[in-house]
Amino acid sequence: AVVSTQSTGEYAKHLHGVTERLFKGLSSGLGLEQNELKEAVGGDQLNYLLKINYYPPCPRPDLALGVVAHTDMSCLTILVPNEVQGLQACRDGKWYDVKYIPNAFVIHVGDQLEIVSNGKYKAVLHRTTVNKDKTRMSWPVFLEPPADFVVGPHPKLVNDENPAKYKSKKFKDYCYCKLNKLPQ
Repeated sequence: AVVSTQSTGEYAKHLHGVTERLFKGLSSGLGLEQNELKEAVGGDQLNYLLKINYYPPCPRPDLALGVVAHTDMSCLTILVPNEVQGLQACRDGKWYDVKYIPNAFVIHVGDQLEIVSNGKYKAVLHRTTVNKDKTRMSWPVFLEPPADFVVGPHPKLVNDENPAKYKSKKFKDYCYCKLNKLPQ
């Protein structure tokens, strides 16, 4: 199928609206002003990165994963899956299937939001499985700070009773450390 520039632009505009609502709600949940969380991760300079994941049928799904367990380096991930089950999230050491809901986004809190919230919001540990008979696809959009933007715990969420749990650093330095399995 051919995707037009117009439909891509409309989708991007829709995603920006969803993002605004998410950041406002997440900011309010932390007792911050509605724009403070978004500003703390780059504001209007946030990068929207679309990835297309393709998982073909696998004859032995019991021996393979689509993607190993991980958290996203982004602030938020907005995901559109197809109807083939495969996304799992971990809670309290147990894996749960993420139910497919038609015409709905799946939202993941990423590492940067965990850092800015000083641990009040937790990045979602997740993985993907493969299917024996069907192709699974997903279209995640990762919302990331600019590479040189410094991300750290929001000052209003740090005090004597709740000291900073994370170091402030440039997003590109955080990514380098995570990808190379270096201490943060």
